[in-house]
Amino acid sequence: MNYRIKITLIFLILSVQFGYGQDDLTPEKFIIHKVKKGDNIFNLTKKYNISESQIENYNPRISKRGLRRRMQLRIPVYAKVEIEKEPSKKTATYLVKPKDTKWRIAYTYGLTIDELNELNPKIKEGLKFGQFIKVPVKSDEEIKVIEPDFYYYKIKPKEGYYRVKVKTGFDKPTIDSLNPLVIDEGLKKGMILKLPKTSSIKLNVDKDLLLTEKTRLLDSVFIRKKINLVYFLPFKTSVIEFDSLDKTVRYLKRRTLTSIALDFYSGSILAMEKAKNIGIDINAKIFDTQNKKSEIQRQIDILDPTIIDVIIGPMLPKNFNFLSLNKKLEDVPKVAPLSSNPVVMRKGVFQSITPKSFIRTEMKEYLLNIINEDDNILIVSDSVNRKIERELNLLFPSAVKLRPEFGNFLLPDLVDSLIVDTLPNKVILETEKFSLISSATSQIRSQLSDEKKITLFTTYHGPSYEDSNLSNTLFGDLMFTYMSDYYPRKIEDSNLIDEFVNRFGIPPNKTSVRAFDLVYDLILRIATQNDLYSSTKIGETEYVNNKFNYVPLIGGAYINHGYYLLQHKQYDVLEINK
Repeated sequence: MNYRIKITLIFLILSVQFGYGQDDLTPEKFIIHKVKKGDNIFNLTKKYNISESQIENYNPRISKRGLRRRMQLRIPVYAKVEIEKEPSKKTATYLVKPKDTKWRIAYTYGLTIDELNELNPKIKEGLKFGQFIKVPVKSDEEIKVIEPDFYYYKIKPKEGYYRVKVKTGFDKPTIDSLNPLVIDEGLKKGMILKLPKTSSIKLNVDKDLLLTEKTRLLDSVFIRKKINLVYFLPFKTSVIEFDSLDKTVRYLKRRTLTSIALDFYSGSILAMEKAKNIGIDINAKIFDTQNKKSEIQRQIDILDPTIIDVIIGPMLPKNFNFLSLNKKLEDVPKVAPLSSNPVVMRKGVFQSITPKSFIRTEMKEYLLNIINEDDNILIVSDSVNRKIERELNLLFPSAVKLRPEFGNFLLPDLVDSLIVDTLPNKVILETEKFSLISSATSQIRSQLSDEKKITLFTTYHGPSYEDSNLSNTLFGDLMFTYMSDYYPRKIEDSNLIDEFVNRFGIPPNKTSVRAFDLVYDLILRIATQNDLYSSTKIGETEYVNNKFNYVPLIGGAYINHGYYLLQHKQYDVLEINK
């Protein structure tokens, strides 16, 4: 046989092996493309009318090195084939259940999320419990089951095997082995992949078992190395009697606006010093607002907004709203640093505390996913929380409402009669009153036994739950589960305590750690993304005890949707998969 024919046959055999699972056709020929500045995989797929996976399969160097200038790519050329239109696929009717999400239904029936939306245009804005939608007709063997022992990942636009491996740690053989549909159809936007829980990369999992991305800005390239910060904090130095050391010490020991401002600023100092150590020059102006609007206005008048990267504060919502209303500062990012009370969401406003309403909504969705209709469900609420009691009752119609007696305590006999030993007991506690938290948890804990299984939840974990008089062991026995914008993990393993003690002589408190996380995140966002507005596209970031995921609102404001799903286990509070 002519050696030219032999080489051609070998070449075609190798090509078919590389293309296995991506295209049933054999390329007629290959052309060489020399990578130029500005080229990317997506543009090449459009230029040559082929898929991303076809480019990667015939050019395995891309998965190892990425696309490089002057790299020579083999581009497959296929004969044009007239494709007959497939007859419309038969569909069945599906009733949306309380725990359903789009990705779950799409995965179960072998669809991408876009394909599910195309079948059901009315669900593009979201699924509704009890509505009927169309799904492909599948046999029982073809319908897939969501397994909690696996991760699930939604393919993003323009993603191929290489990008998925970078994000999740799983390569093509692993992906193909668990997802036979990929072998037939290739990776497609909106497709749901099943992945093992063995990744070498730390992965973030949302409340619905779906992998989400978490960004580590410290590993990114700095494009800004000089950042201008402005602080508006209520130090109230005018009320401190500096000529009396005893009075000053007594004043600062009390939990006042001044002490909170000092705690916040001490954490900020550590964040700015840490930024300086990694090569970022920080220029900070610190204004004492005296907690007076007249003083805030005087300070605004002397500012040049064109050189400010971000304003942090004021701390109180009324003062923050006064500052954010000023037209002079309209285009400057303004961060509300500490208060969980709502601020007016105007242009340039960043609410850094995750709203109570958002956390409550997310927790209700989580409860829908993990509480079964057959469970024994109890809702314990005080008079202030009747609205959330009604909302929970709509979600769980079979739930029993248990209301406290006058004085915020539960009757032991009543609790005993409502906790059963034939079903899992799921108790949802809705109160921010210490007396009811203490009474309810004690009474419920006393019912625990080998026969009686009890789990405790709340949709909002306010400060009263952190009271030192409440036993973490008691919460641990009940596997108390809640969502929070703050993770009270132990920070002894980090260097923060030593750095703080060396700098200020005392360990950091919750406010100081919050300030460190917030300010360090703001600095890294600006340094790596050029400005705070651009940084909102990078996704979620996390530091010592806090997460940040700024989501845009109508009108040019941004709100933090970062939060933790936490559970008490024995003596510890652990983050669990969302």
